[in-house]
Amino acid sequence: MAGALVELTRVLLMLPRVELARGAGGPAPLVKRFRVLGRRCRARDIAERKRLRMVIARVDACLPDRGNCYRRALLEIALDAGAAQEPFHMGLSASCAPMSGHAWVGIEGTGESNYDAIIAL
Repeated sequence: MAGALVELTRVLLMLPRVELARGAGGPAPLVKRFRVLGRRCRARDIAERKRLRMVIARVDACLPDRGNCYRRALLEIALDAGAAQEPFHMGLSASCAPMSGHAWVGIEGTGESNYDAIIAL
Protein backbone atom coordinates (compact mmCIF):
# COMPACT_ATOMS: atom_id res chain seq x y z
CA MET A 1 0.00 0.00 0.00
CA ALA A 2 2.78 2.42 0.88
CA GLY A 3 4.43 1.78 -2.48
CA ALA A 4 1.24 2.66 -4.33
CA LEU A 5 0.91 5.90 -2.34
CA VAL A 6 4.47 6.86 -3.23
CA GLU A 7 3.77 6.14 -6.90
CA LEU A 8 0.52 8.11 -6.72
CA THR A 9 2.41 11.11 -5.36
CA ARG A 10 5.02 10.87 -8.13
CA VAL A 11 2.36 10.56 -10.83
CA LEU A 12 0.37 13.51 -9.50
CA LEU A 13 3.48 15.68 -9.32
CA MET A 14 4.51 14.82 -12.89
CA LEU A 15 1.03 15.05 -14.41
CA PRO A 16 0.91 18.88 -14.83
CA ARG A 17 4.29 18.86 -16.63
CA VAL A 18 3.10 16.18 -19.03
CA GLU A 19 -0.23 17.92 -19.66
CA LEU A 20 1.39 21.28 -20.40
CA ALA A 21 3.99 19.67 -22.65
CA ARG A 22 1.44 17.63 -24.63
CA GLY A 23 -0.18 20.84 -25.80
CA ALA A 24 3.09 22.55 -26.69
CA GLY A 25 5.10 20.12 -28.79
CA GLY A 26 5.26 17.04 -30.92
CA PRO A 27 6.12 13.51 -29.81
CA ALA A 28 9.85 13.45 -30.67
CA PRO A 29 10.94 16.40 -28.50
CA LEU A 30 8.58 15.42 -25.70
CA VAL A 31 9.77 11.83 -25.55
CA LYS A 32 13.34 13.09 -25.54
CA ARG A 33 12.61 15.57 -22.72
CA PHE A 34 10.79 13.05 -20.55
CA ARG A 35 13.47 10.40 -21.12
CA VAL A 36 15.98 12.77 -19.52
CA LEU A 37 13.76 12.93 -16.43
CA GLY A 38 13.10 9.19 -16.42
CA ARG A 39 16.78 8.31 -16.60
CA ARG A 40 17.23 10.15 -13.29
CA CYS A 41 14.73 7.78 -11.65
CA ARG A 42 15.51 4.30 -10.57
CA ALA A 43 14.60 1.33 -12.74
CA ARG A 44 11.76 -0.67 -11.25
CA ASP A 45 11.49 -4.43 -11.18
CA ILE A 46 8.59 -6.10 -13.00
CA ALA A 47 6.18 -5.87 -10.05
CA GLU A 48 7.04 -2.23 -9.37
CA ARG A 49 6.66 -1.34 -13.03
CA LYS A 50 3.26 -3.03 -13.10
CA ARG A 51 2.23 -1.03 -10.02
CA LEU A 52 3.43 2.21 -11.64
CA ARG A 53 1.40 1.46 -14.77
CA MET A 54 -1.67 0.67 -12.67
CA VAL A 55 -1.39 3.95 -10.74
CA ILE A 56 -0.87 5.92 -13.96
CA ALA A 57 -3.91 4.23 -15.53
CA ARG A 58 -6.13 4.94 -12.53
CA VAL A 59 -5.12 8.60 -12.35
CA ASP A 60 -5.49 8.93 -16.12
CA ALA A 61 -9.01 7.45 -16.01
CA CYS A 62 -10.09 10.15 -13.53
CA LEU A 63 -9.22 13.02 -15.87
CA PRO A 64 -11.96 14.79 -17.86
CA ASP A 65 -11.08 13.04 -21.14
CA ARG A 66 -11.34 9.67 -19.34
CA GLY A 67 -7.83 8.65 -20.31
CA ASN A 68 -5.20 9.09 -22.97
CA CYS A 69 -2.60 6.52 -23.98
CA TYR A 70 -0.11 9.19 -25.08
CA ARG A 71 -0.27 10.84 -21.64
CA ARG A 72 0.14 7.44 -19.94
CA ALA A 73 3.20 6.61 -22.06
CA LEU A 74 4.85 9.96 -21.37
CA LEU A 75 4.23 9.60 -17.64
CA GLU A 76 5.75 6.14 -17.62
CA ILE A 77 8.82 7.34 -19.52
CA ALA A 78 9.25 10.29 -17.14
CA LEU A 79 8.94 8.19 -13.98
CA ASP A 80 10.90 5.00 -14.69
CA ALA A 81 14.49 4.58 -15.85
CA GLY A 82 13.63 1.31 -17.57
CA ALA A 83 10.78 2.88 -19.55
CA ALA A 84 13.04 5.80 -20.45
CA GLN A 85 15.32 3.31 -22.25
CA GLU A 86 12.57 1.49 -24.12
CA PRO A 87 11.11 2.41 -27.51
CA PHE A 88 8.06 4.65 -27.66
CA HIS A 89 5.50 3.77 -30.34
CA MET A 90 2.54 5.51 -31.91
CA GLY A 91 0.25 3.44 -34.11
CA LEU A 92 -1.90 5.47 -36.50
CA SER A 93 -4.87 4.53 -38.63
CA ALA A 94 -5.62 6.27 -41.93
CA SER A 95 -9.31 6.36 -41.05
CA CYS A 96 -8.75 9.42 -38.79
CA ALA A 97 -11.75 8.27 -36.79
CA PRO A 98 -11.83 9.02 -33.08
CA MET A 99 -9.67 6.59 -31.13
CA SER A 100 -7.92 5.47 -34.33
CA GLY A 101 -4.44 5.53 -32.85
CA HIS A 102 -2.53 4.28 -29.86
CA ALA A 103 0.72 5.08 -28.02
CA TRP A 104 2.73 2.65 -25.93
CA VAL A 105 6.13 2.07 -24.35
CA GLY A 106 8.23 -1.03 -24.89
CA ILE A 107 8.43 -3.79 -27.41
CA GLU A 108 5.09 -5.39 -26.69
CA GLY A 109 2.68 -3.65 -28.99
CA THR A 110 -1.06 -3.77 -29.01
CA GLY A 111 -1.84 -5.22 -32.39
CA GLU A 112 0.63 -3.43 -34.65
CA SER A 113 -1.10 -4.95 -37.66
CA ASN A 114 -4.18 -2.86 -36.80
CA TYR A 115 -2.40 0.37 -37.76
CA ASP A 116 -1.54 1.82 -41.16
CA ALA A 117 1.59 3.47 -39.80
CA ILE A 118 3.73 3.02 -36.70
CA ILE A 119 6.18 5.62 -35.50
CA ALA A 120 8.92 4.40 -33.16
CA LEU A 121 11.09 6.80 -31.20
